[in-house]
Amino acid sequence: MIKYSRPAPKRANGGTSAPGRRATTVAPEGRLVLTDVPGNSRLFVYMIGHYLHRLEQERRTLYFGDFNLARVAEIIGMAAIEPGMRDAAFRARYGSLDSVVGLEGQRGVNATSIASALGMPRETVRRKLRQLLKLGFIVEKGRARYVWVPGVAQAPERQAAIARGLHQTVQFMNECLEHGVVQWVAGRGQRRK
Repeated sequence: MIKYSRPAPKRANGGTSAPGRRATTVAPEGRLVLTDVPGNSRLFVYMIGHYLHRLEQERRTLYFGDFNLARVAEIIGMAAIEPGMRDAAFRARYGSLDSVVGLEGQRGVNATSIASALGMPRETVRRKLRQLLKLGFIVEKGRARYVWVPGVAQAPERQAAIARGLHQTVQFMNECLEHGVVQWVAGRGQRRK
């Protein structure tokens, strides 16, 4: 099973000990939180649905209209670098999508793990893996363990799609702020915005 973070262990008194391992951290300056205003839940569901629809259209375009192909390829890409993203040196070296993560920097993932993570039949995953191999997007690293071909993420059409996705994400976050669905909560020693 592919996991992206691990919760903090529980203490005997019911609290948690040191923070669990995570690929990302919460900025001490503050964070966005959902507001507790009546009617915001419907607005948020509408807005996030619209945002996800725009992203899914982009993903389908990159993967020839095959959303399941996109899902399999993306889970391989995420699983391949997941251990490294917990390491500050790895993040510093590969934080930009301009940098290529070689085969040695990627962890392979098998069809069973992919199927489990996606809730997809294993035979469907196997068909998608064969298709991705044929397209040259992935390579087998070890027996039946797959990673992205180094440099695939740096292809101009992928870089352009990623840039559009990032733009859509920032637009979504700003729309949530503008409509009062979320608000900024300042961290310790910071003023509320």
